Amino acid sequence: METQYHNINFNNKTVKVCQYFSESNTQFKKRLEYIHKLEKKNIDFKEAIRLSKIWYCITYKQCKYDILL
Repeated sequence: METQYHNINFNNKTVKVCQYFSESNTQFKKRLEYIHKLEKKNIDFKEAIRLSKIWYCITYKQCKYDILL
């Protein structure tokens, strides 16, 4: 389902982030901004990608998730 990979710098390393078919360029740029915010909080890259996908689904696809306590 990926369209293309983009290289970004994350904690002084070059990593690839994929842009999905359902993501517009504007939405993808916003998701990259969110990933960079997580980078400032010293979040691991894999966790940042996972959280950015959740953020994307909540923000743009109006998904709702149950919080399990």
